[in-house]
Amino acid sequence: RRTLQDQVTGTVRWSDCMDRLAKRGCDFFIELGPGGVLAGLLKRTREDADVVSVSDAESVRKCAERL
Repeated sequence: RRTLQDQVTGTVRWSDCMDRLAKRGCDFFIELGPGGVLAGLLKRTREDADVVSVSDAESVRKCAERL
């Protein structure tokens, strides 16, 4: 219960997480689900990020072509 509370109320360290992934060689990011909020946030915080939002069959197809 305490862990769940911490996860819901704790600070999200988005930039730190994305920087760590980039340092480990991640250069292509896929956001799953509608909206594209995280993809937009990633593009704003890491201008060099190659990111795709996948939310329907067509976007899955386009993403698969890039892989």
